[in-house]
Amino acid sequence: MQLEIPVKPHVKTFLEHPINLGPGPSDIRKDHWLGEILLAVLSFHPLDRNDLGVDYMPAQVSKYSTIVINPTFKINYQLVTDGHLARIGMGLEAWFKMAMVFYVQGRMTLLLSEQGAVRKFYEEYGISSEDYDLDAAFKVAQRARAHL
Repeated sequence: MQLEIPVKPHVKTFLEHPINLGPGPSDIRKDHWLGEILLAVLSFHPLDRNDLGVDYMPAQVSKYSTIVINPTFKINYQLVTDGHLARIGMGLEAWFKMAMVFYVQGRMTLLLSEQGAVRKFYEEYGISSEDYDLDAAFKVAQRARAHL
């Protein structure tokens, strides 16, 4: 059975890059990084809608793209709610930001420019600045650098 996880367009583009999951549907094992995220999120019942960020409320999520995965391990699909799927999408967005930060930090050793490194990340993964604003990406990278 398939799960359709709502994600923002830039996260979908990043995840469907061949170096990550590739175009879906993707078979996901329990010991895969995404399988571990699924198990962590799906193990919590009940979930409170107040825990969802504004970007992941039902009205917003309905506008998002989805990534389709096929878990190869047992999941009780009757207990999977839209809230679970939204939380997984939130986690994948955080994972995207973390991957971008580490890419930018590594690339800065070559380019010596944070903005150049962010642009290279966008180019490498085919992310559109219309889907995820470059200024927002620069700010994420700067905040992360300040804390490392």
